[in-house]
Amino acid sequence: MRKISRVLLGLLFVFSGFVKAVDPVGSSLIFKEYFHAFGVGFLEPLSLICGITLSAIEFTLGVMVLLDFRKRIAAWGMFLFMSFFTILTLILAIFDPVQDCGCFGDAVKLTNWQTFFKNLFFWPFALFLFLQRNRTAPVARGAAEWPVCIFFALVITSVSVYSYRHLPLIDFRGYKIGNNIAALLEEARMNPEFVYTTELIYTRDGEEKIFLPDSLPDSTWTFADSRTRTTATGVRHKITDFSVLDNSGNSVTDSILKDKETALVLLIASEENLQAKVLASLEPLIAERREQGLPYYAISALQGVTTQELLLEYGIDMPVYMADLKTVLTMIRSTPGLMVMKEGVVLAKYGFRDYPDPGTWSELVKEDPELVVASISIRNRLRTQLFVAGLLLLIFLLRKGFWFTRSRF
Repeated sequence: MRKISRVLLGLLFVFSGFVKAVDPVGSSLIFKEYFHAFGVGFLEPLSLICGITLSAIEFTLGVMVLLDFRKRIAAWGMFLFMSFFTILTLILAIFDPVQDCGCFGDAVKLTNWQTFFKNLFFWPFALFLFLQRNRTAPVARGAAEWPVCIFFALVITSVSVYSYRHLPLIDFRGYKIGNNIAALLEEARMNPEFVYTTELIYTRDGEEKIFLPDSLPDSTWTFADSRTRTTATGVRHKITDFSVLDNSGNSVTDSILKDKETALVLLIASEENLQAKVLASLEPLIAERREQGLPYYAISALQGVTTQELLLEYGIDMPVYMADLKTVLTMIRSTPGLMVMKEGVVLAKYGFRDYPDPGTWSELVKEDPELVVASISIRNRLRTQLFVAGLLLLIFLLRKGFWFTRSRF
């Protein structure tokens, strides 16, 4: 039973910590929602630090439990974590102050009630480890265990820092490379996450009864009130809304998604990093687009005129469209960032530290879009799989190595 508890909780915490670490900006957005929901918005500047710290603690605790290192500390940590978040998710499920608890980042979306029952399932295992914390011998001396724990904490923190400075190591969002935005929007429209039903309330002789619009009562009933009932279908979509407007407020969403040319899209979530050093590398790409008569434009969460003025200050002249902040940050975690699209399909994404040079850009435009998507997707998937496999293998070898050493001596 103890081994089962260790493996289940260890894998849960390693997975939870890892998927948060690969998208620290997403984790910070979740923390901001929590801070506002619970009336502590003044803590918002700490959101990013909180996101990185939480992922590091979760991942390291998971490794400690899998390796059976620092048994007492790991058991206390697991028990306190599971107890706190079980209570918290119950509050979220009852009062619904935030729509997404963010337990598994964007990798796995759960409703608040699903999250609560998940925590309720795992809590007894944490309690069992807590009660058994003093009943087994240490795997190794503390002097040998602590460096390993610190090493894994530094590894997962490095993953967070890398993903923050560039782009998420793994993209779990609807705008990842290879996704067809238009197709995902159509899927969400055909299978909505929520169904809204209009209920009409009628009365007769003191009796109150609810009717639907397609089954109204006879004239002996008197209309009293109406209400809309919302029912969750249990379906979760990666993209449910994508709306882009020009400066006049007219929608350009369809024209963007149906454009048959490869478009260079500059995404701006805030004024952060809009500097000459960052934008200078864009000029050769834009100049090439302009000469060839191919599409290039910016989608900004700022006011269109403001963005236009800011770009012109640095010699960047391009059409500017508007979208809400959540949409822009979901499209790309870097601000400003670059996205390459063709007919609504995301071909490539670049953080502001990794803009492609003109040569790379020319090759990208000339190649077949499907080959580009396949090449980038395979490379990213292989890199991720090797990283994850390496970590799990290292954990396994460390566990076996310390067990072998203990059994000999």
